[in-house]
Amino acid sequence: MKNKLAVLFGVLLLFPLCIFSQIYVSPAGKLDNEGSIGSPTTLQNAINKIVSGQTIYMRGGIYSIASTIFITRENSGSEGNLKRIEAYNGEIPILDFSEQRENNENKGIVLDGFYWYFKGIIIRKAGDNGMLLSGNNNTIDNCIFEKNRDSGLQISRYFAAYTSIDQWPSNNLVLNCESFDNKDSLAENADGFAAKLTCGKGNIFRGCISHNNSDDGWDLYTKKKTGPIGAVLFENCVAYNNGTLTNGSTTLTGDKNGFKLGGEGIPVNHILRRCIAFGNGQHGFTDNNNLGAIEMTNNTSYNNKSNGFGFRPGGKHQFRNNISYKSFKDKNFGKDVENSNVWWIKGSTNGRNPALVISDDDFVSLTVPAVLKNEDGSPNLGDFLALKTTSDFIDAGVQATGIEFSGTAPDLGARESGSQQTTDFVLKVTGKPIAGGTVTVSPVKKSYDAGEVVTLTAMPSSGYTFKSWSDGSTTATTTFKMDTNKTITANFKSIIPATYVLTTAVNPAEGGTITVNPNKATYTEGETVMLTAIPSAGNELKSWNSGETTESITVSITAEMGITATFGKKLTGTHALRIEEASPGFCKYDGVIAINSSADNRKVTNITDASGSGINYTVKVPDSGLYSVVFRYVHRGKTTNAKVKINGTNAIDLVFPITSSTTKFATTEPLTIKLIKGVNTIRLETIDALPFANIDWMEITGEAPMAESCF
Repeated sequence: MKNKLAVLFGVLLLFPLCIFSQIYVSPAGKLDNEGSIGSPTTLQNAINKIVSGQTIYMRGGIYSIASTIFITRENSGSEGNLKRIEAYNGEIPILDFSEQRENNENKGIVLDGFYWYFKGIIIRKAGDNGMLLSGNNNTIDNCIFEKNRDSGLQISRYFAAYTSIDQWPSNNLVLNCESFDNKDSLAENADGFAAKLTCGKGNIFRGCISHNNSDDGWDLYTKKKTGPIGAVLFENCVAYNNGTLTNGSTTLTGDKNGFKLGGEGIPVNHILRRCIAFGNGQHGFTDNNNLGAIEMTNNTSYNNKSNGFGFRPGGKHQFRNNISYKSFKDKNFGKDVENSNVWWIKGSTNGRNPALVISDDDFVSLTVPAVLKNEDGSPNLGDFLALKTTSDFIDAGVQATGIEFSGTAPDLGARESGSQQTTDFVLKVTGKPIAGGTVTVSPVKKSYDAGEVVTLTAMPSSGYTFKSWSDGSTTATTTFKMDTNKTITANFKSIIPATYVLTTAVNPAEGGTITVNPNKATYTEGETVMLTAIPSAGNELKSWNSGETTESITVSITAEMGITATFGKKLTGTHALRIEEASPGFCKYDGVIAINSSADNRKVTNITDASGSGINYTVKVPDSGLYSVVFRYVHRGKTTNAKVKINGTNAIDLVFPITSSTTKFATTEPLTIKLIKGVNTIRLETIDALPFANIDWMEITGEAPMAESCF
């Protein structure tokens, strides 16, 4: 008996260490470190070691990662014992995959495991999806996907051998996430979010925001080859400005819808409740030839370029309590249940229900706020598209599954006036950092009535001062009304500034060195450091992991940081290669070869007057590096725009101004391009559907380029 007790006691001692101890990672983490907060390890090492019930805490800063992070099916948690990856204490970890080339194999994270929970992570610049969610029963909470080269997050299978819907990713929750500025080189595949092609049952998007992506906000495309996907549930999601990136640039090839809900005539009965689409470059909501019965309840479309609701005529789709206002046009609806919808058709303010008339005066505000989300990532539209108390849309809807409301009936549109619930608004209060202080709450309750006033007082710990609340206010005591669930953070600041470690690395190791000024073991928060890349003999700086290419950069230390300088062979060649019609390297063209009317009767390539037409040139170079390209041309008409693509990607804009006459040739401004060692394809491609310049030749200058046979 004594021996059994001793064994049991030993197991109990080890149990917390093995099961409940947490793992810490940071940008400066090392593979051999134990994974404690003082000795953080690497993210991949932590993923390899985590057991069910553990949490990987990610410290703030930039994690420069070149390879896909793959979480296998064997590396799964279980119901009630998830495996978790979370931002530590409100810090901002950024997984940066900018070293990846654009390629459908270069995903940032492939989550093929079951029962994982991600929270507070930024994933950016992957060569394909930021995250491919291919496992089951996972939750992705308050994460951001930006500037990836395919959809920010996509729910689809990973293994092609999974051919049936019961093998495809199911029962995943994407909660309060944001996705924006995702763009592929062709600008036709990168959506904010996608659940398409091979997506299983029970997947939910709740409280997510998708905006400024090159293609669609959401894409639920289906193909006859793979068959129907599982129905997807959307609740309280927002899609806006898709088709235009945050820098204002637009594309001709993207579909630009807010919510694209099908494809190829395959019926799938998706559900959308209290979602909003505005400012998108095409439709706000569209069935995209989904022949099923989509449930559209209490959604709002505003100011989309084409249809607010672009659905086929005579369909089975069910519309209840929806509003469409000031989209270019509205047509092709399914069943308008009990005339409970208001459509702004052909510029008229008359809806389908003649008793309801829509105008600006129905809304508190039609001005988009600068910030559209809460600290927890959920949408916060302020007064935008909220109904005035005088609007006849108040209580004008019909009751429907999944729709809570105040008053005698649901309001129309996504924004219910007043309180949708009477007594269960929840308040969550946190201090940042945890050691910085506490917050007193008055009154203290599990839930609050709508409109109830709550007072918070921040009380800093010894060695700290109060800095601000999460809404930006700086008085230690604040009051507010409970009109929704709220998460409020008190930000404290140490009297003794926090210190962080800066680590540097060079790639390859023999490529050069980095000088650090000042060079210290630790830096205080906000301290500025200058880094200078010094190439070794024969090399040059290619880039920093931030994407900058200047030899000296300045960084502000706000977290643990890891910075890498990538070096490569310095190319000093000034050899020029000229490729013209019928010469080696002139491989493919859209158009005809013509004789220019100049005195020397030069042959020129007359490119077809259509967007996407062009010429392919093939060259071989002895080493990777930068080269200069110019085109000789003659052009009368209007200045036209083109792009130069290298190996099908990395499009660079190029302008062709008009020339003074049809016999006067000109050359374009020199364009710097990056080629890889070996054979490369350079494609000049039109953007405008206008008469284009007639091209005489392309000249490339650099390290001994050679014309290559076509392939």
